[in-house]
Amino acid sequence: MNPQCSYTGLTNDLYLSPAMINTQQKANDRLAAGSLFLGALLGIAGMIFQEPLLQVAVFEISSLSLVVALSVLTFKYFRSGNDLVAAGYLIFAVGESVMTAGAAGGMYQGMASFGAGMLLYVPALLLISLPKELPIIPRITGFVATIPFAIAGFKIFLGEEITYTSLFPSIGYALLTITMIFWIMGLLKKN
Repeated sequence: MNPQCSYTGLTNDLYLSPAMINTQQKANDRLAAGSLFLGALLGIAGMIFQEPLLQVAVFEISSLSLVVALSVLTFKYFRSGNDLVAAGYLIFAVGESVMTAGAAGGMYQGMASFGAGMLLYVPALLLISLPKELPIIPRITGFVATIPFAIAGFKIFLGEEITYTSLFPSIGYALLTITMIFWIMGLLKKN
């Protein structure tokens, strides 16, 4: 294996030059930033629509966009050696996937998936926010977002009806959107 190559398992035949790796990382950062933007935008837009099928479709596209972005970010931070942040993005992607699975049932039938997804946001955002890898503002907003997500998730599992428009999820998603805006700016700034 080439000692200059940080990608585990690549042989000399598959060696990627630093310029190729840099070009690919810039493309990955743009993909992650665009997917985060689309996910955040459609997440907000989904709250505007009153027609249930349209709302579910918009939320599904939002979640799928976020899963793409979070998966790309998982590998970005894993490759850079920041395993805790990578694990946070991976858990976040799992949380979005859980919500995606429940969304097809509609607002009330998918409530357990909604609660489980929000509870998965808590360790995800803690793992992303606690290490000093990212700038301080998204670390603070990400950390604070864990509180309303935890409260809402636990309330659902205690039998309370909580929707995305309820107080705690609304606060959590507002803070998460601010956090994602800073993630996007950080990704684009490096390009």
